[in-house]
Amino acid sequence: MSATTLPLLLARTAREDDPVVTATALVAAGLIGTAAQAADLAPYLDTDEPLVRWAAATALVRITNHQQDAVEPRLLDRAVAELTTAADNPAPTPVTDYNEGDFHGHIERTLRSLPTGAPQTALAACLPRIERDRDGHRTRTALDKLFPTPLPDPLPDYADLPARQRQLLSALAEHHHPWIVRWTAGTLAERGLPDSQDGLRAYVGLPSTD
Repeated sequence: MSATTLPLLLARTAREDDPVVTATALVAAGLIGTAAQAADLAPYLDTDEPLVRWAAATALVRITNHQQDAVEPRLLDRAVAELTTAADNPAPTPVTDYNEGDFHGHIERTLRSLPTGAPQTALAACLPRIERDRDGHRTRTALDKLFPTPLPDPLPDYADLPARQRQLLSALAEHHHPWIVRWTAGTLAERGLPDSQDGLRAYVGLPSTD
């Protein structure tokens, strides 16, 4: 299958102007490709389009995960560095449908698959950035790690919280899928935090959704 599919994917990326289509094809190439395709993927690490750079880096790491003779170390280091940079920045708009659109969740999964181990700074950067969360697991994990003990009552000012805590609460307060907050309301309450989206919005200084 890969012998016929890979040339089609790589040819598509070479003539495609839409970054989402290009990124989708690059990640797919990484899922079925071999180390022989690394040279075809490498130039996309230098593109101006962040989503395409992310996809090329993801593809190179994925190849490394299932190939004995995978990607040469300097190229793999570039791919990991690109994913680390992407982890510490907002998701591009739009993103691909991989991982149901959870851009930072996808980065986390990709980095955790590295045989050499994931860079902890990148994992920490992904933790509070919740774009999608099908079952609330990522959100609960982030709350458990970023709020290991309940906050005092009364709550400290939002501005006085550490940066990662602020990032997570802001992401939940502004999230366009309010059911994520409903699904994790119990965990929020256990941490001494507002357990509704409007409560979170008031805490972080945003107007009500009403």
